Amino acid sequence: MKETDSHPNFRGLDKSLRLQKIIDTATELFHKKGYRATTLDDVSSELGITKAAVYHYVSSKEELLYIIYIQALENIFRNTSKISEMNLPADEKLRLIIQNHVKDIIIHSVSMFSVFFTEENQLSKKNFKKIQEEKKKYNRIVEIIIEDGISQGLFRDVDPRLQANSIIGMCNWVYKWYKPDKSPYTPDQIADHFVNLLETGYIKKDGQKKHVDSGISGRAVSKSKSGIAREAFQKLRLQCQELIKTIDEIEKSG
Repeated sequence: MKETDSHPNFRGLDKSLRLQKIIDTATELFHKKGYRATTLDDVSSELGITKAAVYHYVSSKEELLYIIYIQALENIFRNTSKISEMNLPADEKLRLIIQNHVKDIIIHSVSMFSVFFTEENQLSKKNFKKIQEEKKKYNRIVEIIIEDGISQGLFRDVDPRLQANSIIGMCNWVYKWYKPDKSPYTPDQIADHFVNLLETGYIKKDGQKKHVDSGISGRAVSKSKSGIAREAFQKLRLQCQELIKTIDEIEKSG
């Protein structure tokens, strides 16, 4: 197949970048079409090269899929390991973990993690087991932070594993609904909303003021300052009226 102007100039890339270009192209195709429906012919066609050229870099479609999983795991642990080693209270660590998971892991590589979460059953048993072990290592990092937070008196005393699974599952699911070109929310807004939801819940406590959620335009739930002041004034006025009524009654009875 001859390269055309409509395709990237694959041969013009540095040799060290060619494999990554193949991986990125395969990732997008697996994401859009599904792993089983995608062939190496599709990958080579998308790149504007021959299938033989693809085989020069990878031995099979299965190898391509496994490489995608390895790179996804590298993304998962890149910042996570650094955060877990920081000298910070557990609540600050967990906040950073959640923000990193939403923004720098899932949203930064939506196509990759769509493949990561949907094509596990296409891996060989050996590779599937390796991936599962690495995922458990990540879960354990989050569990340890939660355990530390409980011992530091910062978190409620709950089952750390269940709590970790709940948080990770919530963050992972972003890949299902986040559309980079269509989302009305920025990655920062989504991450901040998740942190706020996980830290404060969604039930309004008695006496708790409403607040603006992460600066999301058009979705503020706070009252204006003038509205709050007006409400306080009305309460004070009623209290004064009750007090005057009580004083009048005392004077009459006297």
